[in-house]
Amino acid sequence: MDHKAIKAHFLDVHTANADGIFRFCLVKTSSPEIAQDLAQEVFMRFWQTLRERKDIENERAFLYTIARNLITDWYRKKKSSSLDVLQEEGIEFGSDDHRQMMNEAQMREALDVVKLLDDASREVLMMRFVEGLPPQEIAQVLGEPVNRISVRINRAIKKVQEILNHE
Repeated sequence: MDHKAIKAHFLDVHTANADGIFRFCLVKTSSPEIAQDLAQEVFMRFWQTLRERKDIENERAFLYTIARNLITDWYRKKKSSSLDVLQEEGIEFGSDDHRQMMNEAQMREALDVVKLLDDASREVLMMRFVEGLPPQEIAQVLGEPVNRISVRINRAIKKVQEILNHE
């Protein structure tokens, strides 16, 4: 590929994945500024990889792998092992629409339950249902077999349902 083709390809991949990568980083860091910085770094590294003409089998999985590694590094630098970012921001109930408030309350309750799960279960649920990644791509990002990821997702869903039904 020539430089123009690489640039066009980069822009296509960026357009298709930028929002998802940002949301993934935001959920993990709870800071829009940090999430934006991390997402920008993901695409800078992707651009560099394209310029070096390295083969990338699954670009979406590659981007999430970079994002996951950058987030891990960020947490190490921060010296915080906790991923309790789901509750830090809170939800504002400024709307008069009762249905919207109820949906937000239910979402908060579900997120609070997800917070109780172990890191591995929480991570696959977030990748599956927040980012919409299929199990195959999650497996690629995490470097684990697809079957193991599917089992982990199903067990995590059952655990969330179990907790919600007991409350």
